[in-house]
Amino acid sequence: MFGYAGKILFVDLTNGAIKKEETQKYVAEFLGGRGIATKIAYDMIPPEVNALDPENALIFMTGPMTGAAPSSSRIDVVSLSPVTNMLGGSSAGGDFGTFLKFSGYDGIVIYGKSKEKVYLKICENDITFEDASKIWNKDVFESVDYMKEAGREMVEVATIGKAGANLVKTSGISFSKRSLASRGGLGAVMGSKNLKGLVVSGCKGIKVRNKDVLNKTNYEILRKLVESPSYEKYKTWHAKITPSLLKARRPYFGDYEEEYWEDAEEAARNAKDFFEKKVKIKSNSCFSCPLRCWAWIEYNGEEAPMVACQGTFSAITFILKIKEPELAWKIYLKMQREGLDIMSTVAVIAYASRLGKVKLGSEEILDFIDKIVNRVGEGNIFAEGIKKAAEYYGVPAVYVKGGMESWSSDIRPFRGISLAAAVTESGSISRAVHGFPESSYYTKPEKAKKVAKKIAGREDVAEPTIYEEKHKLVAHFENEHIIADSLGICDTPLLSVPEELWLKAFAAITGLNYSTEDLHYYAEKIRTLERLFNVRRGLNAKNDTLSERLFQSRFRSGPWKGVGIDREKFEELKKKYYELRGWDENGIPKKETLKKYGLEVE
Repeated sequence: MFGYAGKILFVDLTNGAIKKEETQKYVAEFLGGRGIATKIAYDMIPPEVNALDPENALIFMTGPMTGAAPSSSRIDVVSLSPVTNMLGGSSAGGDFGTFLKFSGYDGIVIYGKSKEKVYLKICENDITFEDASKIWNKDVFESVDYMKEAGREMVEVATIGKAGANLVKTSGISFSKRSLASRGGLGAVMGSKNLKGLVVSGCKGIKVRNKDVLNKTNYEILRKLVESPSYEKYKTWHAKITPSLLKARRPYFGDYEEEYWEDAEEAARNAKDFFEKKVKIKSNSCFSCPLRCWAWIEYNGEEAPMVACQGTFSAITFILKIKEPELAWKIYLKMQREGLDIMSTVAVIAYASRLGKVKLGSEEILDFIDKIVNRVGEGNIFAEGIKKAAEYYGVPAVYVKGGMESWSSDIRPFRGISLAAAVTESGSISRAVHGFPESSYYTKPEKAKKVAKKIAGREDVAEPTIYEEKHKLVAHFENEHIIADSLGICDTPLLSVPEELWLKAFAAITGLNYSTEDLHYYAEKIRTLERLFNVRRGLNAKNDTLSERLFQSRFRSGPWKGVGIDREKFEELKKKYYELRGWDENGIPKKETLKKYGLEVE
């Protein structure tokens, strides 16, 4: 096989059994990465189990382009989510995926539960279970340092912090401190298996079909990336990101009672000044990528990674109402070290503030995070996520499908993003809307209109508050994300470089000559299988919705005054989305759709 390592590692933690399967059996039907991971999840995870049961599988999967093309750093993580009790998934960058392939494996599938606290060490054919008792309650940074020190070779690590070890449902899986597979509580899944982490190393390399063509094509891709607006943008994103989100008219003031924070402009200016004058910044890139969209940030002798596209520091600033960036930094650093999904955790904290449990803009937030991470007192309730907390206290909260905390900002003014949040299988709109024209409409209107025109046939479809044709945008960007996650490419470069170059690189790597239509066929097939996973668990159109507060509340002031989600128009838009996907009025794939994609089920 070209492009693929050729093997997938299956690890049964209950009895320590290890087996290997040929990747080839999945490739022709599910491409790689997210596609193969979804297929394995569908085959292995029984519909009646809960996310923290040993029978749940935790699947790490690379794509055929991982490690062989520019910006091909991605690894996709799929499991049953403890937050939503639906199919969960999250993608991460860094170097882990490439190192996994260098070790000789396209993916790792973990199931069962170890009797002891362990981490798994993988170096080609040498696979061992190591004692993790000394680091079980250590944070992410300490755990990574310990596991890297224990390795004799250059290694990459995937690990959980204390939050995952304590089964906090807003916990993620950290890849060597830098990138987090954060959405959906996947860290809690790893913790439930008594698995602290994975250590991978190897030097097998990747066999490609046509090295000369690949080298030339990779050079062209790199040139296009360096010439793209993304390259210039990421030079100074650290200082600009917080003010720019205000310009994008993204309402971050997320309690849904107060829609405008009067100190927002001052907080944005303070954040800009903090990054320009008070911190040391070491820009970095993931494996084989020139964009430098993440960096090591050092302040007062402490260092942490920060990723541009996540907007996590901005979410802390605006949602938690923190004018002093020094305090925002402390909160950011703490969440990173504990292995928390920052977007979910800030939503939980904002909700807790409505109940009088914590004061926003204060040092109390740090203590409250400790209570969540260690499940102390009422922190044990909030560690279950925002939906469970709302059910316990009887006070309505804001969340998207399945009870997942929303992605950073208020989604009420964004019709397409709201639709994506309701129909997603994982509850995570971050797997569907990067590059979405609504998001850039107020900062780059001409670009947003051009994208909308190309996909939906009308420029005005880019405008956030209109409903017409948004289903076309949602389906298209879902497909693009699935393609990126399955090939192993970051979606930012994928959208910044002409698709024909990626196809040429893919052919040079694998020897497979696919068209754009072929890739979208795969995406639609994978998307349909994701839906089948949840349908088998009893979900249907009734579950494709948002929390009641999102439908009941309209903005009372500011630029969005009077704006809210119209339920009737929203339901009509949802029906159009189903029709486009080949699903019936209940959101269930039709027989002819299943036949089209070879997914017939008994």
